[in-house]
Amino acid sequence: MHGGNIYSVSKNNNIKLKKILDYSANMNDFIKINNITVKSEYIENYPEIDLDKYKKILSNNEFDIEYISMVPGLTYFIHKFISTLKNNIIIISPSFTEYLYSKYNYNKIIINYDTVVKNPDIIKNYDFTAIFLIYPDNPLGNLISKDILFKLIDIAYKKNAYFFIDESFIYFVKNREINENEMINNYNNIIIGRSLTKIFSIPGLRLGYIISDKRNIDNMEKYLEPWRISEITLKYIEVLDFNSIKYTPEKTEIERNYMIKQLSKLNFTPIGNPEANFITLKLDDGYNGSELKKYLENRGIMIRLLEDYDLFNKNYIRLNVKRHYKNKILIDHIKNFMVNKNE
Repeated sequence: MHGGNIYSVSKNNNIKLKKILDYSANMNDFIKINNITVKSEYIENYPEIDLDKYKKILSNNEFDIEYISMVPGLTYFIHKFISTLKNNIIIISPSFTEYLYSKYNYNKIIINYDTVVKNPDIIKNYDFTAIFLIYPDNPLGNLISKDILFKLIDIAYKKNAYFFIDESFIYFVKNREINENEMINNYNNIIIGRSLTKIFSIPGLRLGYIISDKRNIDNMEKYLEPWRISEITLKYIEVLDFNSIKYTPEKTEIERNYMIKQLSKLNFTPIGNPEANFITLKLDDGYNGSELKKYLENRGIMIRLLEDYDLFNKNYIRLNVKRHYKNKILIDHIKNFMVNKNE
């Protein structure tokens, strides 16, 4: 199951929402959430459909607005886009579980990330209409190398197939090798998806955007609803400040390293080479992930078990990276859990 089910945890443990530390959903904890006034006209009228000024804000001078389509979160677009495809698709795993959950009448070919890195030419053996890659991936936070990425894109291009790059967590990455604007200009088969939900910590608003060749964007707009972005969300875009996330990658890296160091001392094994705002760890033998999850929830802390990922099980956990004082609280509770188990 997805992380972020804070309402159930609040109800089941009789804990107020504001008292809960949610480590199960990967939101940016290094940012202040803006307040806006919800006026009656935002509710009693249809939302705007001329979105150019909002696209300009979201592009942050990185892309021309004609290369952008706004969507109410990437999950919405993933389901919509996959439903329009007419042949097999390749999903490089691990990935966001929604790629697996989406309804599809053709084959979903799952290829392991490590397999693709060792031998990118393997995808030449398949008949497919699209490849889906998370960059950085979820739940490990790995960044595939530029060389391997372009090999995969080139193979897809020659097969006249789309290459979808899910960059939901790209704003947390300190250093990345690729220039997405150049990629879009050089390959008309590339589609990039970005989420504003995570970096601006606004999951309740549902906001993301798609970047691609103008022809692809025009085609997408034909099957996307005209009023898909609420007026409340549009007004929130006007108060977004990209300067406020300028130092998020550095802050994330510092706390990510701290969490890995402290949890490694407790015999948790870090998995992968995380570059995003989360880490995945394997519990030491003798400890049960479900028991840890229940113990922490009783104390108002949520974590994500990875039992619904093919490559993992309930003894693998994913943790959001938060501010230092919160991370200390989490680690102290985990220490207490281990002490209680050993008594």
